[in-house]
Amino acid sequence: MYQEITVKDFLPVLLEQIKFVDSILDVGCGIGSLLELYEANLVVGLEIHRPYLLHRDFKSPHIIPIHADARQMEFLFLPKSFSAVTFIDSLEHFSMEDGKKLLEMAEKISTNRVVVFTPRGFFPQSGIDHYHLNGELYQKHWSGWEPEDFLSMGYEVLILKGFHHAENPSFRESFGADHPPLDAIMACKII
Repeated sequence: MYQEITVKDFLPVLLEQIKFVDSILDVGCGIGSLLELYEANLVVGLEIHRPYLLHRDFKSPHIIPIHADARQMEFLFLPKSFSAVTFIDSLEHFSMEDGKKLLEMAEKISTNRVVVFTPRGFFPQSGIDHYHLNGELYQKHWSGWEPEDFLSMGYEVLILKGFHHAENPSFRESFGADHPPLDAIMACKII
C-alpha cells in the first residue's frame, strides 16, 4: 500500500499505528519526548547517547530507558519481545546497510509491527545537537530513504506531503529558508 496525505502534525498518524500494542521498543528515543504519549503498558526507550537518557522528558515507571547501541538489539532482546518496534526520526542516523539490518532485527523482536518515521530522501543534517547535550556525533544523517526502499521490504508506506519545512531549524540549516518543503515517510510492516 502506498498513500499520500497532507498533515502538519504526524503524532496522530503515529499513534494510530501503535494504538493497540501492549509493549513498544522505541529505537533511538533521544530524550524521549514522545514516549509518555504512547498508550502501551510497557515502553522501552533505547538510546546510544547516555546524556539524552539522563535528561529524559519521561518519568513514568512503565517507560524504561536503556543505554545501548541499537546495532546490538538482537543481543539485548529475544525474538518476539515487544508488540511493536518504532524508529521515529532515527533510521536516517544509520547507514542504509545498518538501517536494513536494524529493520530485520526489529521484525524478529516484534510480534505485531514495525513502524518507521523518517524524511523522504536524503536530508543532509549535520551534527548539531539541538538538545545541547553533546550528541552531535549521533545527530548526523547517514542515509536517505525512499518509499521504494520500504515497499520492497513489505512495508505499507504513507507519505506526509511537505512535512519538513523552514520552520524546522535543521531544515533551514540544511536547505535554507526559501527551500520548498520536503516529504516525510511513515512506513509500517505488520508482522
